[in-house]
Formats: sequence, C-alpha cells, structure tokens
Amino acid sequence: MKKVILGSALILAGIISIALILAGSMANEWTINGEFSSLWNISQYGLMPAIYIFTGIAIIGLVLAVWGLFDKKD
Repeated sequence: MKKVILGSALILAGIISIALILAGSMANEWTINGEFSSLWNISQYGLMPAIYIFTGIAIIGLVLAVWGLFDKKD
C-alpha cells in the first residue's frame, strides 16, 4: 500500500510540475506565425530538460503505483 501512495504522489507531482511549466510558458506574448506555441517558449527558456525530467518522474510514479497494486505479500 505504501508503494501505491508514493507512486500516486509522484504522478501528481510530475503532472502538476508539467502543468505549471506549460501555463507559465504561455504568459508571454511570443508567437510563431501569429499562433501561440508553448513548446517553442519552453525551449527558448531552456526548460525542455525539466519537462523530460518531470515526465520521467510521473512515469516512475505510475510504474511504482501499478507495481504496488500487483505486489503480493507472503
């Protein structure tokens, strides 16, 4: 049960972190051909490695939570 709770917390932390970076990147008025582009804004700030790390944290949390669900204790 501890793995499920830890995994859920990691998923939540990863998703919230990604959402904050995406929301923060759209605060500026940078556009490409008149269209807003969050990925271009994120790459201009050099935050793509942070997106990858937070995505990895969320995936690790998902794996940990699923592992905790199927873990049998003897």
